Amino acid sequence: MENQKKCSNKKHSELNAVNYCNICNIYLCNKCSNNHLDLLNNHPVINLTEYNNQEIFTGLCQELNHQIGLKFYCKNHNKLCCAACLSKMKVNGYGQHFNCEVCLIKDIKDEKKNKLKENIKYLEDSSKNIIESVNKLKEIYEKINKSKEEIKLKISKIFTKIRNVVNEREDKLLSEVDNKFDESYFKEDIIKKGEKLPNQIKIYLDKGKILDKDWDEDENKLISRINDCLNIEKNIQNIVDINDNIKKCNSDEIKINFEPEDDNITELEENIKKFGYIHSDKFLFKFKQGNNYSISNNGKIATKSSGGNGWNCVIVGDKEIPKNRISRWKIKINENKRNQGSMDICIGIGPKSFNSSLYNECWSICSYGTKVGIYNKDKYSDYDNLKNKVIKGDIIEVIVDRKSGNLSFAINNINHGIACSNIPKDDILYPTVVFYEQGLSAEIV
Repeated sequence: MENQKKCSNKKHSELNAVNYCNICNIYLCNKCSNNHLDLLNNHPVINLTEYNNQEIFTGLCQELNHQIGLKFYCKNHNKLCCAACLSKMKVNGYGQHFNCEVCLIKDIKDEKKNKLKENIKYLEDSSKNIIESVNKLKEIYEKINKSKEEIKLKISKIFTKIRNVVNEREDKLLSEVDNKFDESYFKEDIIKKGEKLPNQIKIYLDKGKILDKDWDEDENKLISRINDCLNIEKNIQNIVDINDNIKKCNSDEIKINFEPEDDNITELEENIKKFGYIHSDKFLFKFKQGNNYSISNNGKIATKSSGGNGWNCVIVGDKEIPKNRISRWKIKINENKRNQGSMDICIGIGPKSFNSSLYNECWSICSYGTKVGIYNKDKYSDYDNLKNKVIKGDIIEVIVDRKSGNLSFAINNINHGIACSNIPKDDILYPTVVFYEQGLSAEIV
C-alpha cells in the first residue's frame, strides 16, 4: 500500500505498522502492539487501517533528521516548525526558516481560532451548495455531451452525403466513358466478327468455285444455284461492311478526354481540405487603446478617463467579427463616476474606426434617458419595451448572426429578441462600446 508506515522498533523496521501511539509518538507492528497494550494499556492507540493510512500528527517535526517537538509557527510559509528549522546552520535540513518571521505557537492561537470560524462558515456554505452545484454541473455536462454527439452526427451525415454524391458522379462519368467510346469508335463485337471473317471468306470462296465448275443450264438445278449465288452476294456485302468497319476503326487516335487532369485538381483538393470548420460562438477579443479612455486587466476593462461627458469615447475590439456564423460576447457595466446608479452607454457592433456620430455608423443597444433603446445606424427605436436603464453590475450579451444578418441582446441572461435584422454579411465589423459619462467603466466577461 502506498505511504504504508513501518514499525518504529528498529528490530521490526521492515514490518508494516498497524497502530500508532499518541503518547509515545511511535508506530507499532502487530507484535509491538500486543506488547504495548500489555505494558501501557492506558495509552490511546490509533488503528491505521481505520485511519485510512493518512498522515498522523505526531507533534514532532517531519523534516528529515529533526524528529523533535514543534514549538514555533512560520508566518512566511504558514507552517509549524521546530528549533532545528530555525538553526543558523543551513545543513542537513537545518535552518529552512532562519530568515522567516517566526513566533511561538501560542501567539497565533487567536488568529487561527478566528480563521477557523471563517473556514467553518465557508465549509457550511459549501456543504449547502455543493450538491446543487454538482447536479447543475452534471446537467451542463450532459447538455454539452449531447451537443457534442449531435455535432459529430451532423458531420457524419454531411460527409456521407458528400461521399454519396462523389460516388454517384464517379459512376456517371465511368458510364459516360463507355457510351462515348462505343458511340465514337467501336464495340468489342467488331473485333470478334473480324476474327471470324477469314474463315467466312474461305467458306464462300470454296462454295463459289464449286458452283462455277458445276454450272449448267439444267432448269431443276438452276433455281438452287441462283439462290446460292444470292447467299454468296449477301455474305460478301456483310464481309464488306465488317471490313469497312475494321478499316474505319483501325486508328489509335483518341479524341475523347477527361478533365481535369491529375495535376489540375489542386483547387478541388484544397476546397475539400478546408470544407467545414469547428468553432464556438463565444467571441474572444480585447479592448484597443485610444484617446479618452484607459485599458486595464490585459485589455478586458476600459474606463473613460478623460474628455468629459458626451458621446466622444469609442472603444473597438481588436478582432474582426467572423462572417457566416453566430458570435457572442458579454460586457459588464462596472463603475460610474457620477454614481447615480444608471449608465449612459451604447454596446454593439460597428466599423473598425468611426467618429463620435455613432448613431449613423453602428448597430447598438443604448441606455440613455429613461429607457433602453436601439440605434440601427442613424435610426433610434424602442427595444422590447424596456423602461429601466442599465445599471452598475448589469451584463449585456451581444449576439450577432452574420449569416442571417440579425443582431440580438440579452440583459442579465434574458434575451430580448432581434434588435436589428439588416447587419451587412460581408462588411468588416468589430465589437464597439461607446461611453457618455467620464468615469464609466465596462469589462469583457
